[in-house]
Amino acid sequence: MFSLSILELDKQMQAKCKNDVTLQINLSPGDIDYALLTVPILVAANRSEVREVLAVVDCCRPQRTRIVNPDKRFPVSSHSKKVDLIKEIAFELQRAGHVDRIALLKPGDKIINDLSCKYLAGTTKNTHDYGGCGLMSYLAGIELAKSHFVLHYDADMLLFQEADYSWIQEAKWRMGSHRNIIAASPRIAPPFTASGGSSDAPSVHEGRPLEPIDGGWLNDWFSTRCFLLDRNKLRAYLPIVRNSLWIEVLLRKLIHRGYPLSPEIMLFKGPGKMGARRLNLSSPKAWLLHPTTKPATYIELLPEILNAISLGIHPKDQKGKSEIILDAWKKMLQPDSLLKGHSFGGFA
Repeated sequence: MFSLSILELDKQMQAKCKNDVTLQINLSPGDIDYALLTVPILVAANRSEVREVLAVVDCCRPQRTRIVNPDKRFPVSSHSKKVDLIKEIAFELQRAGHVDRIALLKPGDKIINDLSCKYLAGTTKNTHDYGGCGLMSYLAGIELAKSHFVLHYDADMLLFQEADYSWIQEAKWRMGSHRNIIAASPRIAPPFTASGGSSDAPSVHEGRPLEPIDGGWLNDWFSTRCFLLDRNKLRAYLPIVRNSLWIEVLLRKLIHRGYPLSPEIMLFKGPGKMGARRLNLSSPKAWLLHPTTKPATYIELLPEILNAISLGIHPKDQKGKSEIILDAWKKMLQPDSLLKGHSFGGFA
């Protein structure tokens, strides 16, 4: 009888942990070539620990900015066709059981104004930032989650995670003991060995100061590529745009320069300046990679790259670097090079 009670308690604890996380993935026309490969893998790595998988499909065409001409980069006719394609991919992922709920973010939707008011103090109703990258789609993913935590991945992210390890569980545990940690991520690159003989940073190209703590590092930069976000803690920093940032945003809008800001910059200049921090876990048992560009060669190699990453294999040149070094992967994946020029798992 006692053993049964322990088992039931364990089940209840697992259910509670599962119910407090929503896995959210952004999909846009730019993800057409690889979403059917990457999304199922990201979901499989986390499915047992989340209450649902939410896909936010960005159907909005980026607006004109000083550096973006949508008529050239996103012609109306081709953009419309690509939106239809990515929507169909989302529904295919749902039919296959990888996605539970789909939210289509469409031009003119009421939620765009609501998100602007709640998160950005009404400073913009544009759906994309000044570089043509998503803005409202990220906020929608946070807002539409129905749980304490939202676990977000961009659809192009590549994740390694050992079978007996959960970066989500470690992140939640460590976030719980630090009030100012509102978000977390696994290592942003394969672990590397520094000259002193140990890993000493999330990557070899860190751009912001790091505060070492037990289990990782804190900094004030909030990458939108992948994050576990405590939605309850974020509320204390809303709207993100306030005080000096509010003035800066309005000035940028007035002179048409760097407006709208990216969500990463607004989180850095808003909550980051107010003391909020992001935790970069130091465990070598999980790490990320991201492709800066996606040429045809990358798409062709992606199935092999994903297979290698699932085994913890990567080129030695990739150590400590968050952006895919395609030439190194091409060399490693050549048939006569499979047993040389690469590393296994963590610090190999």
